[in-house]
Amino acid sequence: MVQDGFAEQDIREKLGGVDNPMTSAEFAQQLKMAMVESGQLKQASRKEIPAKPKGYEVTSTGRLTITDFAELTGAKTAATFALEKPRGKSSAWRLVPRD
Repeated sequence: MVQDGFAEQDIREKLGGVDNPMTSAEFAQQLKMAMVESGQLKQASRKEIPAKPKGYEVTSTGRLTITDFAELTGAKTAATFALEKPRGKSSAWRLVPRD
């Protein structure tokens, strides 16, 4: 009926009845299921949800301890970094390798 050009409202009334027509959400779900079964749509498997970023706290003395820093950045032992102030409208501080 959809491919023949019938209006959604007409299809919903015909399938659900005039007294109790199908809701648009029910219609959309039924249409999707029919399209998947007929091969017009392919369902992809659900993608893996990325892990939430880990939060780090600054101590009262102003120290920031990042225990997994080497793993995250690939930094070598004894590498030095400099902290740069935010630029422009940004409020993000930057940690850049020092030469």
